[in-house]
Amino acid sequence: MPKKPSAIDASTLLASKGQPAAVAGSLQRGQTITETLVDLNFKVPPEFRHRFKRLAFEAGQLKNVQLLVRALDAWEREWQAQTLTSRRDKAG
Repeated sequence: MPKKPSAIDASTLLASKGQPAAVAGSLQRGQTITETLVDLNFKVPPEFRHRFKRLAFEAGQLKNVQLLVRALDAWEREWQAQTLTSRRDKAG
């Protein structure tokens, strides 16, 4: 007869407000202990998802979260540069 798994104390699975989760190994891929991650849920076309996963894999050290952060940072720099250029054109 198979053994029953030992009971899990549910209080160790839940994080209290302002406290990190107590379960060892609960960090997401690419997350450091000092970072707090929250869910970001949205749907993308299948081809986009495939490209995103492939590029993250090909970059080696990059994880999905790191690739998304780098992409957002690059887009923000580009957007700020365009905004600055646009303001200069209007002023000059």
